[in-house]
Amino acid sequence: MKRLFIVLLNLLFVGFVAKSQTATDFTATDCDGITNNLFTELNNGKIVVLVWVEPCVGCISDAKAAYDAMMNLNASNPGKVKYWLIDDIGDTPCSQLASWAISSNIITENIQLFSNAGDTINEMNYGGLGMPHVVVVGNSSHHIYLNLRNGVNDGAAISNAIVQAITNSVNDVKEELNSVLVFPNPTNNVLNLKIDINQPSDVEFEVINVLGEIIEKQKNIQSDKNDIQLNLKSELPNGNYFLKIKSTKEYHLKSFSIFH
Repeated sequence: MKRLFIVLLNLLFVGFVAKSQTATDFTATDCDGITNNLFTELNNGKIVVLVWVEPCVGCISDAKAAYDAMMNLNASNPGKVKYWLIDDIGDTPCSQLASWAISSNIITENIQLFSNAGDTINEMNYGGLGMPHVVVVGNSSHHIYLNLRNGVNDGAAISNAIVQAITNSVNDVKEELNSVLVFPNPTNNVLNLKIDINQPSDVEFEVINVLGEIIEKQKNIQSDKNDIQLNLKSELPNGNYFLKIKSTKEYHLKSFSIFH
């Protein structure tokens, strides 16, 4: 009956395209009894991955892909990304939702569960129903970086959306690094950097792929202003990457491409 209800609702939304790129706020209590407000998290610099499930077998692929992307990116950005697993229409108790997550190899200690009683986290505000439904939102702009419905099985798109949200985070630029320029783009295997730094500081560089995996690290001792040349591993394949420039108090994340 529940599946039929969802199918009928989706038929009403055929041809619907969500024009808004801005998240809809909500306040909801998770399965640990903690009250959460979406905009408060975003205003505090967090990236939130909203994952609606029925739960069902067909919901596992993208829900698990979103979980893996969150875990990978939190490894290099501790506590930056949150994963909220949500029952689609609020008729699944917390115990059943947790059992489904565990059986799907999603560790519940690393996420927040919402039984969504009363449909407080209304999926219809994000383009309609469609299991699984993965939405990536971030920053004080409350921007929607990704909105995937109906299990398209695109883990790379989910990971890339989270990285883009981190890149645009309003909390990334703070005190030490005034500006960072990276060129040429695309590059073969050499990156030139111009870094304007307020005070001497060690700076570390990480090359990150679209899955959020750190594939190379380098460290440089900084003075006040620096022109730096990074020689990347020649075996890196063509594609899109991110360069994370970290000082003692902050970091910048710049996107670049490799083309041999």
